[in-house]
Amino acid sequence: EKIADIGPLAITNSMVFGVLTAIFVLALFGFGARASQLWPKSRLAFVLENFVDAVYGIILETFNADEQKARTHFPLLITLFVFILASNLSGLLPGVGSITINVDGREASLLRAFTTDLNSTLALAALSLSVVHIYALKELGLIGRIRHYFPGFSPMKIFIGLLDVMGEVLRLVTLSLRLFGVIYGGEALLYAISTLAGNFGWAATVPIIFLEIFFSIVQAYLFMMLTASYLMMATTHEEKEHAEASAPKAVGATG
Repeated sequence: EKIADIGPLAITNSMVFGVLTAIFVLALFGFGARASQLWPKSRLAFVLENFVDAVYGIILETFNADEQKARTHFPLLITLFVFILASNLSGLLPGVGSITINVDGREASLLRAFTTDLNSTLALAALSLSVVHIYALKELGLIGRIRHYFPGFSPMKIFIGLLDVMGEVLRLVTLSLRLFGVIYGGEALLYAISTLAGNFGWAATVPIIFLEIFFSIVQAYLFMMLTASYLMMATTHEEKEHAEASAPKAVGATG
């Protein structure tokens, strides 16, 4: 819902809470970085270091133990994971969605979880896939990127290439809709259960809240891992093609 205007730009409640969530995440990790030592004395720094190390291990495994690529893409991937997770969980905080303000004679929620807005998840998906294509062009070049989709110019290969291009568009749709649908659906479910339960709404929503926490973690993890997989496939596809093309020659030479 729109709560203000800055010139021609409409400011929505999800945008406001998204900025607040980003500030919180930056402050949390900034404090952890300042407190980081060889033997951390801060419990928060110790927890954050272990968390970062665990996520890096997952990313390294996704990139087939290629440390250079893992280190290159790790900052983006962990940022996506932490920010999306914080945004997903922020919708469970007291007051989010229930505190209202008067905007042009109507009541509007002051705060709304960032990922309950399709515009927000679409922006995150567009960011992720833009980075994928930028690094693919950097690694493979324009010709290599075209050959990724069109390895040949026979009618069948052109048709398959067009399907691959369409698949890139579908990635944008699926990345954004999956995240939006699950988080928005959970918010709607919580509202419906609490309304139907009446005075016992606080008790009826407890299992739903735990379910929401689980799905929030899963959706953030899926978004990060899909982005990592897209980066890995986009930047190593050509290398795999050369390896596969040279394999029969090597076998023939050995024979």
